[in-house]
Amino acid sequence: MERDIRLNWHLLVEEAIKRRKEQKISQRRLAAITGISQPTISRFEQKRDDIQLASAFKVLGALGLLVQR
Repeated sequence: MERDIRLNWHLLVEEAIKRRKEQKISQRRLAAITGISQPTISRFEQKRDDIQLASAFKVLGALGLLVQR
């Protein structure tokens, strides 16, 4: 069974930025929390789609936007 799953990347990134700012976490701090470089965090927030999915998941998870099982 094939499923077509679509994500609104721009809205997801906007929500991540909003949460990061609400939690008063800098990009540098988020990088330290996730183990991802600050330039990668910046590219993520610029809504670039050339970052690794694993990195995006780490950012989303750290901000409480991803439920990990």
